[in-house]
Amino acid sequence: MIENRKVLDNVNALLKYENVKDYLFINVINADTHKQELENMPHTIIGDLAIIYRVMIQTTDERFCSAKVTNQMMDEYGIDVATLHKDALVSSPKIMIPKYIPIETFLLGVPENVAYREKDKQLIIVSNEHNTDGAASMFYPNLLNEIASKLDRDLYIIPSSTDEVLVLSDSPNLNHEHVKNTLHYVNNTIVDENQKLSDTIYHYSKEERVLEKADDYQKRIHKQQYSQILH
Repeated sequence: MIENRKVLDNVNALLKYENVKDYLFINVINADTHKQELENMPHTIIGDLAIIYRVMIQTTDERFCSAKVTNQMMDEYGIDVATLHKDALVSSPKIMIPKYIPIETFLLGVPENVAYREKDKQLIIVSNEHNTDGAASMFYPNLLNEIASKLDRDLYIIPSSTDEVLVLSDSPNLNHEHVKNTLHYVNNTIVDENQKLSDTIYHYSKEERVLEKADDYQKRIHKQQYSQILH
């Protein structure tokens, strides 16, 4: 539940970094779709996704009010994007608290400890406690690694909407084309256009702690295997 409290008293408070630092949180949007908008905001690009930054201004029992960090605000703060990103990753999980749940638990009420036993075919919903802009939770420090460790598997991330992503355990029997087709179907028939995030599947390596496009991961692995054969 959203806590009922004031965060910032007035607009002028937004112009001082010491006032907003603890109230930063991240959003994720599609970098290509929002290319023009990104020209006016500090952002961090990962694949075809862009992490942008917001400041929580006020919360109520039913909704919250926030403001996007703009280039003009950054000039006032006198910091760089790397500092903003680092600080936002600290404060964001405290403001937009992440949550994840196996889809079997969500849809059928299967106890989580039972659902997690099915490691090879596990599908997990990742969002936050507000169920709004929850896709950004995938970038929180250690969250994907926590899920990967629980499943003892690498992960595929299906960016189904800006509100949530689906995390699928990697396995030798996984049909990658089927996963891609599922994402495209969901994006084209179910997800609201304003909440569409990406048509690109991502992969997370548990051992390397690397998040990258699934196609880039496949190319990298094939290159490594080919190199091993040559040597």
